[in-house]
Amino acid sequence: MAGNGIGALVRGGFNALFRPHRFVEFQTSTYASTRVEALRQLGSLLGVYVVNLAAYAIPLTLAGIGVQSSQQPPPGYRSAVGQYGLEPAASWQLLSAFVQNSLYITAVTAITLVTFHAGVLLVRDSRGVVQSMHTVVYTTSAYLAAVFTGVWYLTNQEGVAGARKLVRNLQAEFVYAIIDVFGADLELPGGRPGELIPGSVSPAGQWVLALLVVAVLYYLFSLYLGARINHHASRSNALLAIVAVALSPVVYVGGSVVAYLIGVA
Repeated sequence: MAGNGIGALVRGGFNALFRPHRFVEFQTSTYASTRVEALRQLGSLLGVYVVNLAAYAIPLTLAGIGVQSSQQPPPGYRSAVGQYGLEPAASWQLLSAFVQNSLYITAVTAITLVTFHAGVLLVRDSRGVVQSMHTVVYTTSAYLAAVFTGVWYLTNQEGVAGARKLVRNLQAEFVYAIIDVFGADLELPGGRPGELIPGSVSPAGQWVLALLVVAVLYYLFSLYLGARINHHASRSNALLAIVAVALSPVVYVGGSVVAYLIGVA
């Protein structure tokens, strides 16, 4: 059993890197035709996602990412874990960090699923939500997790300050571009980003940035393959589905700006 599990993990990693078309099409020939079977397969995919989510979030949490030493557990938690010999404050901080690390990627996964499936529905190529969920579960578990891990590394490690500043400036520029379109009087906490000093990105930062770009490209390409293979979409329709996913940050930020404008009106 252990050997089979390790073998499947190795094959999955190899396919994710070198054969992404095989990675996203895994077991697509066994999709169910009945509601009961579809629900069973959705439950199985959810289980796969939870296991992969734990494999992503636990190492980050144990590395101290997201852990806040100032957090104190509620009284009910103290009494609940105290009887098992656990230290309430430390275990609560780890649990809170694990939930936080899990929520970020889970929220983006949910947005990806909604926009990806909406995309294949709009181009009338959808073969069912199971196919979409299969695609999104496997792509986010591998490529999106790699993107988030790289961002966490930039956020918490020394020697990559230039790369960290570049990523933050790009994010701020993106948000401000949408704010300016609406003409909203909004300012981010750090203000408008300044220019990045040439040569300030260290070699280590350059490597992390390169890997982030590769992971994002893998992520989008695997979604494209998912539309092509799992939904039998044409090339143009698969591209439109990916455009729907790529536009989701624009919709989110734009919606937030509109909500602000309505609130102050």
